[in-house]
Amino acid sequence: MSKTLLGPQWAPLLGIIATFLVSGLMHELLFYHVTRVTPTWEVTCFFVLHGVCVVIEVGLMKWLGHKWRVHWAISGPITVAFVVATAAWLFFAPLLRDGADQRSIEELNNVVHCVVRKFQVRE
Repeated sequence: MSKTLLGPQWAPLLGIIATFLVSGLMHELLFYHVTRVTPTWEVTCFFVLHGVCVVIEVGLMKWLGHKWRVHWAISGPITVAFVVATAAWLFFAPLLRDGADQRSIEELNNVVHCVVRKFQVRE
């Protein structure tokens, strides 16, 4: 249907958005099971934002052609900075806000302590 409405050249862009949206919803569900806190939809927004950015990038590449390209030494660090900034803003915020990070660290410490106790040499 999107191929009919948008044409074969632009229809995949709807698929990109749908993929990122579903990924965001799945991560939101995972975060809910980890934190047991009502979703704030920040994680879904993280993925939708990245999907929109990919669509913009693909659209610009189709519109400008492959003649105009940013060198990888410039585009790479910009991409990494964008992912890190948006992850700190939207992706990790729900985990840090609700203390899931501290609970995970505590649980890992308990596992390590249990394993060490299990394998201690008894005299």
